[in-house]
Amino acid sequence: MTVWKMAIGSVATALLLVSCGGSSGDNGGQSCSPTGGSTSGTATQTVKVVSDPNTIGKYDPATASAKVGDTVAWDFQDSTGVQHSVSEDNGTFESCLQNSGAKFMVTFSKAGDFKYHCQIHAQMLGEIKVG
Repeated sequence: MTVWKMAIGSVATALLLVSCGGSSGDNGGQSCSPTGGSTSGTATQTVKVVSDPNTIGKYDPATASAKVGDTVAWDFQDSTGVQHSVSEDNGTFESCLQNSGAKFMVTFSKAGDFKYHCQIHAQMLGEIKVG
């Protein structure tokens, strides 16, 4: 009977890890392909993605202004081991989850307000105002 309990416990644990996206890889076991940006180039300005003792992480500055044609770089600097993303609310750009040391750059070809967030930290919000 004990062997069956151990087997059932092992299967339950494996199913739980799969359903939670448990994985040793990036993106919490979910597939994600960065879109709308690149990892290299020359930025007109930089938004830092940093740790915050009150909210897990933040974008610094949270709101930035740019001109049409400008390139904004997000510099992932959270050295606490927590991953973050830059995910535009309407899908215009997506960095996927990144570790400290990564960069993600977007060149804005049209005017507008581009609101973005972190995929896994709902309180992390930012905006690029392109005029």
